[in-house]
Amino acid sequence: MTMSNSFYGYSLIMTFFMLLLHAWSQLTPNFYDKTCPNLQNIVRNEVQKAFNKENRMAASLLRLHFHDCFVNGCDGSVLLDVSGGEKFALSNLNSVRGFEVVDHIKSTVESACPGVVSCADILALVARDSVVITRGPSWTVLLGRRDGFVSISLDGTDAALPSAFDTLDAIISKFKRVGLDEKDVVSLSGSHTIGLARCAAFSNRLFNYSGTGLPDSTMDRNMLSQLQKLCKDGDQNQTTLLDQYTEGGGYINIFGNHYFQNLLNGKSVLSSDQVLLSSSKTSYWVQIYNDDNDLFFDDFADAIIRMGNIKPPRGSRGQIRKNCRRGCDGSVLLDSSGGEKFALPNLNSVRGFRDVYGIKRIVESACPGVVSCADLLALLTRDSVVIGCDGSVLLDSSGGEKFALSNLNSVRGFRDVYGIKRIVESACPGVVSCADLLALLTRDSVVITRGPSWTVLLGRKDGLASKRLNETDAAVPSAFDTLDAIISKFKRVGLDEKDVVSLSGSHTIGLARCAAFSNRLFNYSGTGLPDSTMDRNLLSQLQKFCKDGDQNQTTLLDQSTEGGGGAKISIFDNHYFQNLLNGKSVLSSDQALLSSSKTRDWVQIYNDDNDRFRDDFADAMIRMGNISPPSGSPAQIRKDCRILNR
Repeated sequence: MTMSNSFYGYSLIMTFFMLLLHAWSQLTPNFYDKTCPNLQNIVRNEVQKAFNKENRMAASLLRLHFHDCFVNGCDGSVLLDVSGGEKFALSNLNSVRGFEVVDHIKSTVESACPGVVSCADILALVARDSVVITRGPSWTVLLGRRDGFVSISLDGTDAALPSAFDTLDAIISKFKRVGLDEKDVVSLSGSHTIGLARCAAFSNRLFNYSGTGLPDSTMDRNMLSQLQKLCKDGDQNQTTLLDQYTEGGGYINIFGNHYFQNLLNGKSVLSSDQVLLSSSKTSYWVQIYNDDNDLFFDDFADAIIRMGNIKPPRGSRGQIRKNCRRGCDGSVLLDSSGGEKFALPNLNSVRGFRDVYGIKRIVESACPGVVSCADLLALLTRDSVVIGCDGSVLLDSSGGEKFALSNLNSVRGFRDVYGIKRIVESACPGVVSCADLLALLTRDSVVITRGPSWTVLLGRKDGLASKRLNETDAAVPSAFDTLDAIISKFKRVGLDEKDVVSLSGSHTIGLARCAAFSNRLFNYSGTGLPDSTMDRNLLSQLQKFCKDGDQNQTTLLDQSTEGGGGAKISIFDNHYFQNLLNGKSVLSSDQALLSSSKTRDWVQIYNDDNDRFRDDFADAMIRMGNISPPSGSPAQIRKDCRILNR
């Protein structure tokens, strides 16, 4: 039986999509080597300072990473100050702490590497450093997580986190949900060799265990007596050592396998620890780790690495928070006395509140309780390359964008867009904007050429005007621009140097006309000589190609010949960056990326890591697609992308 070409293509796309998801889940130890090279030293020093101030803090920071990863993955969401969110769930209240320490570490990291390192990665690093400081094992921390957008509800958090009161079956079940097994239950429980426990977490064992009216019979008699005295007055906030290892007087800050000796001797504090002896699936590992401290250290390190890889957000599925407590939550809109809206940096600076409130009322009338204020803010960003993502480049306006020098003989495919619009109109008349069509076509064009996919945010309307020629040329980056000019144009629309490089990577597909690069071939910058940075063989080929003065001749932007198959016009990958490093870029605006460390470092990173390039390209495309998208009035849904509705 022969499969149709369409089914075969669909299968390839689905296969690639699954591979892409797999690639997104991969973390790497050298993720910040170029972008924040001193990160690990900064975090280690700050953890040491916090530990010196309060040696209980090591256990607290370790617990934060654990509680973060078990609830919706390692995404830093436990740090969010969201009402009704994870931080305030019963499992976390009076249990997780150290938030101020994380805030301080994040602030220090931001000062060194602004906007680069996620809060989720900081939690992974402080967990490792806290264990090392308390004389436990070290391990290589895999990095590259992004911060999540949401905090799971109270009930969802309590259902996901193992509790001090859970049965062994419940604990194992919660571990298995996140891909961990009975061995991991025991090795990770060994972290209770450091830290403190509140009476509230173990007083159920002291007086009326499981409704018997008697204490837990498995607890050592001497320890039982001590803990009954500690908690007898009903103060549930009194604390004691989790590790009641009494040789030398008990230790709060020594990470070792004496925790397992405690279990075997009935000296564990929490019932969720003592129950590890109730099944051979776990008691087996308790005995092994009691006998072999080195094996415990190895297995603990292995388990926490795998725990740290539970659903880590990558690429467009997350963000890099500047403040670990706050995401993009719309809180600047709140009329809270002493709140963000009235802070000195915002007074007389941020404005447009009435417009947002008005649009919110309109949206609420159509879709009550559905669209958040934060999403409205994301849609209403008021900075743009030309006007914004409004489909205005499609308009046949005399003297408009379409006919600006930057676009003439450069942008094309109009007939295809107009044809697709007609098909969409016949199916859904007056519903889908030309601007949204452009966003979807862009994503699909990248996917078809074996590039990354991303979730296209929709809801734009079409603009009512097209910018004038000179305004368009002033806004759009040119093949002849200096690097400073290109960066300036990107920054005007909220994009940075990293975005310049990742989005320039789109030149891995497509063609360039001689008019766009012949300035490099014969008389570069008025020197009377070719551009000395261009590969000699490539230069010779292009000089022959463009020598007759036909500026409309075209050549591949990606001159990669890797694999001996010749250059390929339709493969989206990181060969573009290899070309730059080898002097084989066609446009001077591309080669200029090597002229500054702000962009050159990213060229090297993307040359070395294709997955990273794909993630960052997708992320930048999503943010670029959100540049001043018209939403509501004044705007329209054009029936014909060429002209305004009558």
